[in-house]
Amino acid sequence: MFTITRAMEEALLQHFICRKLEIAYAIQKPFPFFEGLRDKSFITDKMYRESLEACTNLVPVSRVAYNILTKLEKSFNLSLLVTLFSQINLREYPNLMEIWGSFRSGNVVA
Repeated sequence: MFTITRAMEEALLQHFICRKLEIAYAIQKPFPFFEGLRDKSFITDKMYRESLEACTNLVPVSRVAYNILTKLEKSFNLSLLVTLFSQINLREYPNLMEIWGSFRSGNVVA
């Protein structure tokens, strides 16, 4: 385990904000993305249900995902990245791999 500095956390947040649209666009279906966020308590049951309802009402999944990510940036922390780039999500949404690589390589915006 390592300690993350405030400066590094801020750099990760800024990188998250810069890549948020790409992350959202990589999410092409609600399952398992929404469930993972709900199960890890990043979103409430209410937000989960509203998000699924929006998708049922033909709002594009990527737009719903973007709205969720926008809300999550207000309480951003490292565990959010761990959840977003979990093995399940990387397998189900292969376009997340390149984005995850930008976080892992240290090419974050400062």
